[in-house]
Order: sequence, then C-alpha cells, then structure tokens
Amino acid sequence: MGTGPTNDQPSFRRRTPCGRGRRWPAALALAALLAPVAAVGPAAAQDAAWAPPQTVFVEESGHTADGLFLEIWRAERALLGDPITEEFRPRTGFGADAEQGEVVQYYENTALVYLPEAPAEAQVGTLDLGRQGLERALAGRPSAALLRADRRTFCGPSAAGGCLGFRETGQTVRGAFRDAWGAAGGARWLGLPLTEAYRGADGSWLQWFERGALRQPLGGEPQPLPLGRTAAERQRLDLDPIRRPADVPVYDPELFVAPSQPAPELVEPELTEPELTEPEPTELELTEPELTEPEAETLPEEDWLEPELEPAAEEAPVLAAGWTVGSYGPGPQQGGAQEVVISISNQALWAYEGGEMVLSTYVSTGTAETPEVTTPIGSWSILAKIDVQDMEGTISGEYYFVEAVPYVMYFDGLGNALHGTYWHSNFGAPMSHGCVNLPMDVAAWMYGWASVGTAVTVVP
Repeated sequence: MGTGPTNDQPSFRRRTPCGRGRRWPAALALAALLAPVAAVGPAAAQDAAWAPPQTVFVEESGHTADGLFLEIWRAERALLGDPITEEFRPRTGFGADAEQGEVVQYYENTALVYLPEAPAEAQVGTLDLGRQGLERALAGRPSAALLRADRRTFCGPSAAGGCLGFRETGQTVRGAFRDAWGAAGGARWLGLPLTEAYRGADGSWLQWFERGALRQPLGGEPQPLPLGRTAAERQRLDLDPIRRPADVPVYDPELFVAPSQPAPELVEPELTEPELTEPEPTELELTEPELTEPEAETLPEEDWLEPELEPAAEEAPVLAAGWTVGSYGPGPQQGGAQEVVISISNQALWAYEGGEMVLSTYVSTGTAETPEVTTPIGSWSILAKIDVQDMEGTISGEYYFVEAVPYVMYFDGLGNALHGTYWHSNFGAPMSHGCVNLPMDVAAWMYGWASVGTAVTVVP
C-alpha cells in the first residue's frame, strides 16, 4: 500500500497465476506455420510491458490509495468515499491477534482493514462503524422513531418479494434501502441491518447496519452516512492532506486502460505451388450409366385430405384491476403520522408511516352474511390494546368462544379489532365476525408499531 513496500508500510497486491502451455494437434501446428507471422517491433514490446499503477494520489482528498485498497476503492468509490487518512497499523488488533500486522485506512464513509492471516477472500473488510454509531445514538437521547426502529421485527408472509429479514439481528431491509444495500454488496461491505428504516428529525429516512448507515433524503435515493470521517475525528487521527509523492500519479481512470496496440505487420510466407498430374480416365469411368426415370408415386386418397387444425388456445382471463399486496395500495386516508388502511374488496391491509408504506399483507375481514358480521367501512382509530384476551359472544343465536386471542387492537365502538389469528390461515378471504384477522407474525409487528390513537381506515 502507500508508495511502495517499506518496513512499516507493507504493500499487498493480488497475485495472478501464470497460464500453462498446451500441446497443439499436428493439423493446427501446420496451420500455424502457414499463417501470416506478426512482426514484433519496439511498440509491441512496450505494450507488453504495460501495467496499471499500484498506487495513486486522490486529489479530491489529498491522500493515496494503494494495492488491494485501491482495487476496492475503484470498484466501490460511491460507497466508501475518498481516502481521508494514509494507511497505518493500529495499536490494538481488529482480529484474533493484535500482532497480525493489520493495516487500516479511513475513508469518508467507512474504514478498510487488511487482515493478512484471514482467507484470501476475507483479507479486506470494513470496521463496524455502524454498530458503534448506533450504540452512541441509543446511549444519548434517542428519538421515539429510533427506539421503535430498534425493536426486533420480521417480514410478513405477504412481504417476501419486497422484504429481506435476518434472524441474526432481528431486523429487515425493504424498498429503496434494500435496493441500495444490495447494490453496495449487501453484507459484504455494509453488514446486516441493525434497525428498521425510520424518519429522522429533518424528515429524511435512516437505517443503521453493522458497518455503515444509509440516509434517504426527501425525494432522493439512499446514500451512505460519513461514518468514516466521524470515527476518524473522534480518534483524532491526522486528516490533513499530504504532498503527492513524486513517483505516484494523480488518479485518473485512463491510467487503468491498456494502451491500444498498432496492427501487427503481416509477412506472407512463400508458398510453392505443387505440380498436379491428372490421372488418365479408365474405361469404366468413360462409360456413362443409363438413367431410368422413376415412376411417379401415386399417393393414397386419404393422404390428400387437409389436416385438421388444432383449436386455438383460449386467452387467459384478464384479472380485474385493484390494489395488490406489496404495492403502495390506496395510500393514507386520514393524514396521520401512522395509519392502517384495510380494503374489503382486496382483503388486504397496508400500514403507512410518514406517507411511506411500511407493511402490506392479506387479512380476513367479516363474512358480511349479516350486519353483525360485517366489518364497518369508515374512519376510525385504535382505542385500546390488549396483549391477549379470551373472546366470546352470541351472533345470530350462535354462541362462540375463542381462547387467548393475541395482539388485540380495538378500533371502533362496536367491538371490532385487529388481532392475531392462530385458528386459520385462509387470509385473503372473509372469515371473521367483523374483526380484522391478521397473520400471527404481522399482528406481533403491528402491535409493537401502532400506538393508541393510530388511524384505522376501512375502505370498500
């Protein structure tokens, strides 16, 4: 790394295995001898000696990037940011042994660490600056939104296509944050999510990961937070730009493009044309054979019949248009900070926070056989929350009793509630006496997410 290998500053570079020779078949060898020969001149020899630089100077930040760090920085510059320190050996090790010879370099958004004793594919990693930043945020005066985002959660059964859940951390990554996380190499550079995405005081959305954090401004795409600079300043590292070393070029993408080679001069080999002697024809060859014209073949009458055409395949019916689970859905209806919207016709539910859809799932509403078992359409709000409750009553002369109904959230004065449902899994079809039946994992998440007063809207 740096400007070249020294006793204190090692340079580590990717090794490329040499190719092995192969034997050519005799026919190919002969063809190679007869092919035009390329003349090797001084220009060709110069191109063969070309190699990209191993160290460059980044003018934007005034520091160098070298070896494997340079290779990774060129591929992930948008994620890492530019280097803000030179390479150095930390006083304490990041691996199992502090004497491993680790090398660290801080970049705007993260810090790269070289672990020479690790397997080849894991010798360069990033420090856990995201975990450190989240711990400091929680130890200070965290916002209510951050505390909610720090709770364990998981993807609902209907959110599989737009949600990734991780048992290791109990968190998920969704939507634009999932796209940005995947584009950044996923767990390779950012690590697993430590929180859900949540709205910050300035209106932007934030999400913390093990080794970084992403921020999505209003109307923009998620971008990495400058955690590398924050951590370097906290450690009082030297961030001053250095003077460019005389033998290190200023970074330019063209430095890594091999020069174009001139077309080689072709020398045609001298070929001697062989003398051909035409053999005299034999008597057998001079005798022309008698040709007999074959009789026309008469096809049977049935072979003249036109083949029956198979009937055309019927077109697949076009499904009626409507809101789908996983889409934005009908959107907030009451304009609150948090809102739950249920569609009777789609048998689906969407949860919104700050105008963003944070969950969607299939549900089961009332069967609507009588007014008593119909989920009422209108604007409501969560009136009370009960962890677990036995439910019983009489409807149309029939008594019912359901034991230990979990995650109950009453939303109107008629006794209808959102609640977990363990006695059936037929979500997407009406099944209830008027309540909104939720899958168990969705109900658990919503019970922790929605507070008393959260808007609940039921649309047709």
